[in-house]
Amino acid sequence: MTKKALGRGLEALIPKKIIEEKKGTSQQVPLSKIKPNPFQPRKVFRAEDLQDLVQSVKERGILQPIVLRKKGDGWEIIAGERRYRAAQKLGMLTVPAVEVVASDVEALELALVENLQRTDLSPLEEAEGYHRLQEEFNMTQEQIALKVGKDRATVANAIRLLRLAPEVKGLLASNQLTAGHARVLAALQTPGEQRKLAEKIINQGFTVRDAERWLQNQKGPTKKNKSGVKSKDPNIAKLEENLRNWLGTKVTVKTQGKQKGTICFEYYSLDDLDRVLNLFRKAGYR
Repeated sequence: MTKKALGRGLEALIPKKIIEEKKGTSQQVPLSKIKPNPFQPRKVFRAEDLQDLVQSVKERGILQPIVLRKKGDGWEIIAGERRYRAAQKLGMLTVPAVEVVASDVEALELALVENLQRTDLSPLEEAEGYHRLQEEFNMTQEQIALKVGKDRATVANAIRLLRLAPEVKGLLASNQLTAGHARVLAALQTPGEQRKLAEKIINQGFTVRDAERWLQNQKGPTKKNKSGVKSKDPNIAKLEENLRNWLGTKVTVKTQGKQKGTICFEYYSLDDLDRVLNLFRKAGYR
């Protein structure tokens, strides 16, 4: 993810003309007329962070207006829910706000971008946000990537985290596992396999590379053919690793003799298949 892409902020998702028209038009809006954004991707607001913001608002006020859209006889938050919550805690009657016109999909996009700019979203919250754009608004992974300033492989890998077992998701949410660990675990097909490796990662202090190596070792040597060929060539294993990193999915290389073989890659949806094929197209393969 490039800082330049995130730096576009609201202009990335709302036409520049609207932003320019709204500059300097901040108004005081009654707090009682504001409702949280139902499309807010962030589910956890850490108490210590919110308390820091409360103290800052108490001393200096709300420096950046909350972004709202009209909803019924009131307004709905598009960006700035933490500021809204801080204002509630301080018993403020009004807050500075800017009103913009935005559809449901734009409201979710804007909330995603705002949180990604501050790296506030957890890996699972980010994944769920992308998934909602995909499922509720029929956006492709390519469209999502363009909207939030990330490459498609990153979006696909994030969404794949939703395949994790509930217990493993809990370990990720509590920071006992990193996003890198979670991506390794998401390649496992059953909840039991995921839990088993997750326990080893935590109990033995596995790095991401350690987890990948352990997983590879569990597969054992490749099956012997009629001529009693030994375990997989290290060069083939390295090739699989390079292809896996490039394609962002599981890749298996199977040799047949010295000059023939097959390369298999996994995909988890038609969008995911399209993502992988696009990587080949961009590399010059047709």
